[in-house]
Amino acid sequence: LDHPVLHRQSDKSADRRPLSALSRPAHHRLPTLALALGRRSSKTVAHLALALAALRSGSRKMPSLRKMDASSLFKSEPNPSMFGNPANVKDFRWDQPNWLTSRFHFSFAEWGEGRPSYGTLRVLNDDRVQPSRGFGTHGHGNMEICTYIVEGELTHQDSMGTAEIIGRGGVQFMSAGTGVRHSEQNLSADNPL
Repeated sequence: LDHPVLHRQSDKSADRRPLSALSRPAHHRLPTLALALGRRSSKTVAHLALALAALRSGSRKMPSLRKMDASSLFKSEPNPSMFGNPANVKDFRWDQPNWLTSRFHFSFAEWGEGRPSYGTLRVLNDDRVQPSRGFGTHGHGNMEICTYIVEGELTHQDSMGTAEIIGRGGVQFMSAGTGVRHSEQNLSADNPL
């Protein structure tokens, strides 16, 4: 669900301040623009990520989008203890053997031999999170993180005092700046994220 996207380029100047440094109205318009991109799907997420990467590079041309077969993506299923979760247990609400199934589009974490990042877009992951599980408090720095919810609800809390629930079709932009710690949880007892 975390999609680091670095900075926003202003149409009028080479303004490369992080989103958090922009005026409040500009920052709050971005989620609305993102939701106006179209149907709520992984294709929309990819378009959003590519558009933001193009903005960062100063390009006014939208990069082409190529459909990636799921079999070409790296599948990561990390140990639950890495993110503060109890051991995996069989659960009728969940169709996977692990609490998290993450598909990496670019080389990331344990997938060192994958595709290189796309310009300033470093990570694009499709994550599925089991009910009552999530990512415990962890840190990020020097990046912008865009999270788009395809299904379910994500509960987010960070070291800057932000706490919110983001539902289906919701978009969150977070500037990590020099460092921020946050957690992302699927607190639903019944629904995957």
